[in-house]
Amino acid sequence: MNTQEKEEIKKEAEREAERERRERDLDELFEIVKLVRPGTKLRTAIDDMVKASMGSLIVVGDSQEVLKTTNGGFKIDCKFTPQKLVELSKMDGAIILSDDLKKIVYCNTLLVPDHNIETHETGTRHKAAERTAKQTSRPVIAVSERRKTINLYYKNTKYALRNTERVLSKTVETLRMLEKHREILNELLVNLNVLEFANFESLRDIISCIQKMEIISRIAETIKKYLIELGNEGNLVEILLKEVIKGVDKEKNLLLMDYSRNWEFTKTALATLNFNEVLESENIIRVLLYSSPSDPVMPIGYRLLSKVSVSQESKDTLIGYFKNFPSILNTIETEPDKITRVIGEKDANKLIKELKKLKEQVLVGKRI
Repeated sequence: MNTQEKEEIKKEAEREAERERRERDLDELFEIVKLVRPGTKLRTAIDDMVKASMGSLIVVGDSQEVLKTTNGGFKIDCKFTPQKLVELSKMDGAIILSDDLKKIVYCNTLLVPDHNIETHETGTRHKAAERTAKQTSRPVIAVSERRKTINLYYKNTKYALRNTERVLSKTVETLRMLEKHREILNELLVNLNVLEFANFESLRDIISCIQKMEIISRIAETIKKYLIELGNEGNLVEILLKEVIKGVDKEKNLLLMDYSRNWEFTKTALATLNFNEVLESENIIRVLLYSSPSDPVMPIGYRLLSKVSVSQESKDTLIGYFKNFPSILNTIETEPDKITRVIGEKDANKLIKELKKLKEQVLVGKRI
């Protein structure tokens, strides 16, 4: 391996590490967003502030790191209620809440974080919020009096909380798009079923299914993040989402087990591809450990055998003995007694009967 190749590998590793860090930060941020989703007492108070054209600066957490960034104000240690928080926001200073959001600890205090901490904000309130979040690693909420916006700062990330109706509208729109992708996936799988029973499948057919499954999974993750922000307002959408994506992950895993030359590697490698990379067939070929879209493929049988009710032990025995699904089918048609010798009469009879029925359903274009 020459120096240039080593350098490329190093850069790719660094890019991957940075991507993983950002994903971890984003996942952590959405856990924090749960504190202010609709239906919570804190969000109720914040929404009331916005409606009343009030500004506010709220820090969630009264740790020593937070208290070191404050100056002056009043220690009140009173029970947290939305009404009290709104009333105390009429004062100019910041409000400090306890970690468990059960108490209002300080009010009308001045936030004085390290001024050397870099900030991209311009307003005094938002500068203080961003610097405090970076210095203390605690959530800080800035409500803008003039613009009526709500910004959540956490560590190095800023998240703008959006109007619930707009988020709900965007979520429903995205769900409709997801439903269309699921319809296409169903058609692709119906076609693949026919090809596998006829032993005419190609790597391109597999790639199309995997790409569509990955797209569905990633759109679903986006909707799940919307649902975090929607809180109770997203309960119905959450039910619909579960129905749309039902079975996709299981089907994808079985498909990878059937066609990947190293299933564990492929599963991990797929997760590292971004959305645009998933759309490139060459990337899917690479993670499946093939070299060309014209490479011959043959299903091992995990996916279609999952549709029959014989024991898992018998399925594993069949796969271990015959190595691929076409060999199992061919043996059923030419030497059914051999199937009986391999898995026993009871499961053999059940397998032959159910696979025959599945084949009939597949050939008339029915989903299985």
